[in-house]
Amino acid sequence: MFKYFDDKFKKDSPPCNKENNAYPYPADMAESLCHLFKNYGGDSFNGGLYRIIKPKDIRIWSERICKAFPAYKKTMICFGYDWLGRAFAAENPEKGNHILMFESGTGEVFNIEGDIISFHNDELVRYGDVSLAEGFFSEWQKETGLSVKYNKCASYKIPLFLNGKDEIDNLYVEDIDVSWDIFAQILNKIRGR
Repeated sequence: MFKYFDDKFKKDSPPCNKENNAYPYPADMAESLCHLFKNYGGDSFNGGLYRIIKPKDIRIWSERICKAFPAYKKTMICFGYDWLGRAFAAENPEKGNHILMFESGTGEVFNIEGDIISFHNDELVRYGDVSLAEGFFSEWQKETGLSVKYNKCASYKIPLFLNGKDEIDNLYVEDIDVSWDIFAQILNKIRGR
């Protein structure tokens, strides 16, 4: 199902224990989403460049994202995130036919046309520099020697939406929950919530 993705993205070790991926998925969840969680849930790829959410963390991720972007509360299921903590979700999860990218650093949401399969087999494979900032990740790793574990991300010291620079010196490794919580608080304050 994810052949091209499997060819380009190599699992980091240690691999996730798939016994933890037995999860009561909603009956109307798209088959491709179920397949993704069952077979890749909790896995990290290419040194932490991209990760698939553990099935038990789906609700936590949805709540985390909705603190910063409350308009999406009932319309999406988060399935993955990248090294910068940017979250990817299926909008209309019963169909899984539209992908959203939530950027904590910019405070924006981007629409990516396609479904879960085309997102992994085409978007990430062909346009990884746009969707995952692969080149920036390589530069950051080369300069810092760091990597990011499942619950961590490279977070902006000064968010881009506060005129922070999209540069290596403006990044530090942070717990992903703390990073998103801080960005959500700042975004909500700016929006007057």
